[in-house]
Order: sequence, then C-alpha cells, then structure tokens
Amino acid sequence: MKKFNFFFFLMCFTICFSQNKNEKETRISIDEFPETAKNYFNITTNTLKHLKFYKETDNKKQSFEVKFKVNKLHYSMEFDTLGKLEDIEILIKEKHITDAVSNTIKSYFNLNFEKTKIIKIQRQYINSTKKSDKYFIQHIINNPFNKHTHFEIIAEIKTKKKHELREFTFNRNGTFKKFRLVTSSSYDHALY
Repeated sequence: MKKFNFFFFLMCFTICFSQNKNEKETRISIDEFPETAKNYFNITTNTLKHLKFYKETDNKKQSFEVKFKVNKLHYSMEFDTLGKLEDIEILIKEKHITDAVSNTIKSYFNLNFEKTKIIKIQRQYINSTKKSDKYFIQHIINNPFNKHTHFEIIAEIKTKKKHELREFTFNRNGTFKKFRLVTSSSYDHALY
C-alpha cells in the first residue's frame, strides 16, 4: 500500500508541475490586435514584410502575436491582452550561436537524451529595461544582433522510454532553464 501511495503522490506531483505548449493560433486582422501594440506597427509597416497578426490561446492564457520579416530576418513578437510586450524572438540557425554557447547546449542534450533533433532555434529578447516597449521593439529591429536574454529551441528528443517534441529555454550563455512539451496541435505554428 505504501508503494501505491508513493506512486500516486509522484504522479500527482508530475501532473501539477509539468507544462505543455498546447496553443491554438488563429490569424486575425490588425483591427483585432490590442490597441497599444497595434500602434507600434503603424509606424514601421513600410519596412516590415509579410506582416501577420495572430491570437493565441492555450489552457491558461490568451495572447497576441505579430510575425514579420525585416532584412531577411524572421521576427515574432508576443503581447498580452492589454498590448504589453512579452518577448521578441528572431529565428536563427545553429551556426549563429557562438561555439562556447553551442557546446554548452549540446552538452545538455547529450547528457540528458539518447538522441536530439533540433527543429527550430530563436534568440529571445525580453524588455527588462526602463525603456518603453515601442523603443525596445525599434531598438531590436535596428540592432538584431544585440545581446539577447535567452535561446528558445524546439527539438525532438528521445530517451529509452519516450520520444517527445519539447520547447527548451536556455539563457544567453547556454545554461538550461526550463522546458515544456509541445503538443501536435501546436506543432505546425511552432515552426513559424
């Protein structure tokens, strides 16, 4: 009976603290985007290509995302329902990561999984300054190789017991921070 109680406790603990990326992304018009955030893109639309607006919902929250391209770089910016910037992400390739950071990330994957296939890598920028979101967005667009805060990596991983698609967050030095499972329903838009 003690083994059963321990097993039951372990399962409940795992369920409570695991995170899943189970987002549904719906394309919307600019008129449906939060007013504050919408104004950031009225000014810069002449330089932005393929400007698209989305509403994202998952089990816990709703947010808004805009995707576009500038100077051959793919951007994704996420906002809360009030139009406050949550993060900016720029799609990159593995070769754009310094060797030292890349080796740290690879070491994490090699130590924890039998096999890893990287699907997508993004540099992530979070506005932790006192500058306005508008200023921060323009600064990142003008300086896309500026110091970022994190890497977000979507990868297929394999262990002896499972095969999963996960979204990993590493700090700018390549140190693992967290992961969440990516479900099949959010897989398509996870690839951009």
